Amino acid sequence: MYDAHPMRALRVLAAGAAATVAFTGSSAWTAPTRVRMTDDAVLFLPPALRSVIAQRHDPLLRGMLEPMTREDDPAHRPRRSGGTLESSIDSAFRDLVKAVDFHQPFGEIARRFGILAHFVADAGFPPGSGGPDGDRRYAHFAAFCESRRPKFPLVFYGHDSPALARGDVTGFAAAIVERARAQDSDLARAYAQAPSWDDPASFDDRSIPFAIASLSYSRAVTDVAQAWVAAWRACHGDLAGTPYLAPSTTKGTAR
Repeated sequence: MYDAHPMRALRVLAAGAAATVAFTGSSAWTAPTRVRMTDDAVLFLPPALRSVIAQRHDPLLRGMLEPMTREDDPAHRPRRSGGTLESSIDSAFRDLVKAVDFHQPFGEIARRFGILAHFVADAGFPPGSGGPDGDRRYAHFAAFCESRRPKFPLVFYGHDSPALARGDVTGFAAAIVERARAQDSDLARAYAQAPSWDDPASFDDRSIPFAIASLSYSRAVTDVAQAWVAAWRACHGDLAGTPYLAPSTTKGTAR
């Protein structure tokens, strides 16, 4: 499972994460992409939670970035690839709710929101669900997403998640992994057909890799927002004013 203990200052952490990624060649989303993804997901939170998070931005990002230093651990890999990612998401969700229940400091709670976001984002990274074959595309696709991210239109797909509605966090995680696996099948064919991974025409803004990168980024932002709102609901947090959330679902539900 993941390591939930605080590690080091955000600036040092980001540098360490980048160095680890450079050494292993594996990173899922890059640190800059994860930072922007976190900020984009915050846009879809209820005002009460958004206010708490906005005042504790550094702990939130620390939680998102800390686990990058151990990105090759089984906690970051889905079950079909020999990992425990689905369980990591479930544990991060429950540890977040527990931190609120036990009145942990708001900085610690914000960090746990970041940890949950990290593992949810891992599940939605297409090459991460592709097994050993996906490993070859990990670093290239991560860097490609980072370089093209400013051109991605942000699309929010709503707060509806049947699995989260019934309290099935593991099922929520499994659905994300399965969606990413389907995306990676298309991505693998596009990479195989490219004359070279440096071929501009194979990776331009009209290419299949660009379409999958843009779609998977928006899906990941949506997944993170869904997980955060579900956790906040489980904590009986105030959901009033949540963007795109139906009024009938703003009341807290049993865990």
